[in-house]
Amino acid sequence: MNPSAPSHGFRPGALLVSGVINLLGALLVLLAMPGAASDSRIASAWALVQFIAGVWAGVLGANSPFLHGLAAGIPALLLGLVLPSPMPAQFVVVTWAVVPAAALLAAAIMRFMRRRN
Repeated sequence: MNPSAPSHGFRPGALLVSGVINLLGALLVLLAMPGAASDSRIASAWALVQFIAGVWAGVLGANSPFLHGLAAGIPALLLGLVLPSPMPAQFVVVTWAVVPAAALLAAAIMRFMRRRN
């Protein structure tokens, strides 16, 4: 049995799924939460959205989870910098790094579990 060659470059499905999660989550956090939640809850919801989008980018991102994570985090980064929110701009930029980190973590766990079985 010949294993298939590893894929390189971006996978559109991975970018679509993780980008939509990131975009919808960011819109929810920025538009729906500010009136009803404290600043710390908004910040933790923002970080959670970034993490979930990163996990999906890593799971679906084949052999380039880091690049998929960077690309998937762009919608929330732009929304966080453009729309007014209680989160400072430096927090939005730093949490953008959560997406590729979560993607790498998810990809590493998947590879470890596949080799273990």
